[in-house]
Amino acid sequence: MNITNRLFTYPVLSDEKDDYKESFFSVDYEQSMQGVNSLRLSFDITMNCHELEQLIIDGKADYVIHLECSTTAYREVLHSVSKHIEHVIPIGRINGSFDVVAFIILKKNITGFFCTDWVDDFQDTTFNLFTGSILAYQNLNSLDVTKDYEEFTNAGSIFAVYKRITEDNCPAEINLESNKIRIGLGTKDYDVYAVYSGKTELQSLFHSMLILPVLVYVFEELRQEGGEETYHNKEWFLALEKSYAKRGITFMEEVLNPEKTSYQLAQEAMELPLSKAFDQIPIFFDTTEEDS
Repeated sequence: MNITNRLFTYPVLSDEKDDYKESFFSVDYEQSMQGVNSLRLSFDITMNCHELEQLIIDGKADYVIHLECSTTAYREVLHSVSKHIEHVIPIGRINGSFDVVAFIILKKNITGFFCTDWVDDFQDTTFNLFTGSILAYQNLNSLDVTKDYEEFTNAGSIFAVYKRITEDNCPAEINLESNKIRIGLGTKDYDVYAVYSGKTELQSLFHSMLILPVLVYVFEELRQEGGEETYHNKEWFLALEKSYAKRGITFMEEVLNPEKTSYQLAQEAMELPLSKAFDQIPIFFDTTEEDS
């Protein structure tokens, strides 16, 4: 929601406008990962207009940060009276590019507003402004959050699911010696998997049934003495290492984190697949039907 070519009927403080002589409104921000599944944003606002600052002190205006991701329809508005704002976004709510705009916005109607730093065209004018009026703004550079969670959830990426020729039901097996993490299913199980694994509404259920326990096993193996040395040249290991690096995290440091279990690491790596699987279960039942 960037502000572009917008006309205002009153002076607005922005580096894209010339309504003020010396005043400025500037916002710097940084982004960093907080763990595996959260993005931390930090905003620092610089503003030197006395009249606008007084409105904030008096509780008549706020600093506002507007966040919007068109890809996921995520939208959030942060209000603050502080010039330093921090906010954490679950990484699952955003993907690709998302826009950030900083504002000063009125919280209450005001009458006869005047600023001594307005350009000459407004020097003899006062304005009656209404709640929600934009007093200042800055379009910030778009953030780009490209996630590569397919490494953890796509059987065609670092995972290979294959059929074992068996007569009866049997346990699945895991093989880490190949360049892909190989998951062997018995004949009966594989035949069901082959038919239904491509259905969108079943993806989270399959991920929780197959990929999640396999990742738990992978992390447990890597935590063993010599685990990294054993597997560090495998393509699946390098893919995981690269994916974590894109999020600013050292893969093996995260794997060896004593405060996290392998089960927790696997869930975080897959962006909480159990919750997604539980969300899908009601799809297969008529929840409006009363118990008989």
